[in-house]
Amino acid sequence: MFIPLEGKSAVSIRRVVALVRYGNETAICLRDGSLLSTGFRPETLAKRYNAFAKEARENARPFLAHTGGRTK
Repeated sequence: MFIPLEGKSAVSIRRVVALVRYGNETAICLRDGSLLSTGFRPETLAKRYNAFAKEARENARPFLAHTGGRTK
């Protein structure tokens, strides 16, 4: 799954090691040692992730119902 960031960018949740709030920014620490910066608070990122995941589940329901729950 992905965490939506500003604009059309997103980061895979599997790449994220930590979210660190510093002043008016949140540093997103990635597994490869790199950092992303966002103005969103960690709580807002969690809400955005949950909303994105909910939408993905809802969009998958018709497909899964049609295939009997099988993806292949």
